[in-house]
Amino acid sequence: MSASYSDHNKPVHFKVTLATLGKIVCSLPIFATCFCVIWSVIFNFESSTKTHCRVPNFLPSISAAIGGFTPQRYVWRVCIALHCSPRFMVAVAYYSYHTSIHVGHRNELYKTLAALCTFLHICENLALLGLTCVSSTENHDLHEKFFILFMLCSLTYMLLTTYVFAWGRSANGRSILHTEMKSLRHKSSLFLFNISIFMFAVYLFFRHNAYCEPGVYTGFAACEYLTVLTNIAFHSTAIFDFEDFNLVLAQRDMVNKIERKHI
Repeated sequence: MSASYSDHNKPVHFKVTLATLGKIVCSLPIFATCFCVIWSVIFNFESSTKTHCRVPNFLPSISAAIGGFTPQRYVWRVCIALHCSPRFMVAVAYYSYHTSIHVGHRNELYKTLAALCTFLHICENLALLGLTCVSSTENHDLHEKFFILFMLCSLTYMLLTTYVFAWGRSANGRSILHTEMKSLRHKSSLFLFNISIFMFAVYLFFRHNAYCEPGVYTGFAACEYLTVLTNIAFHSTAIFDFEDFNLVLAQRDMVNKIERKHI
């Protein structure tokens, strides 16, 4: 069979909807978090819940669950590594998504904020890779710095993305679509819940260190889980934003035809 005949009959070699890809990508850190916590509670309970205070605790922190023991460490690292690569693509795609709308005389500012969103998304992803590769038992100070960077980028990204999304989708009297409104509501609610639960986690962490009360560290760990899960849920709103898009491996000629159609 000649190459030209084969190419003509199969111009697309791979295609997946971004909604499907988004569900797979988001399921990986959710599975890793649940696996590491449950496995640590069942098989490493005393070691994973022990702190310098030596008071009763019932849940391990995320850092203890993902980095201190095996096989948890391996499961976490594999799942995070697999899910991070598509996220870099989504981070860049969001810039094109936001800037596909012209917001008027302040469009340059809008584009700058959209670019900042992409930058923060990439930095958040890199910080996550950093705190994954360097566990708290291997280098506590570096792990802590990666975690702080992750949270700063994450919270700033969520706030700025929600603002840019609302601005762009309603600019110039444009009627916001039902799916866009659904995405915006989810973004707003998840950001507010995420920052609230994170601030409460910080309070519990310092209270535990200051007073060494039984169970306080358990509350801190539970807030950590919710912070992680709401972060994942926020990023999963990309499923709404890109529901009509596909990731395609196709011939160059076919891609050029599609691009010419939209010029």
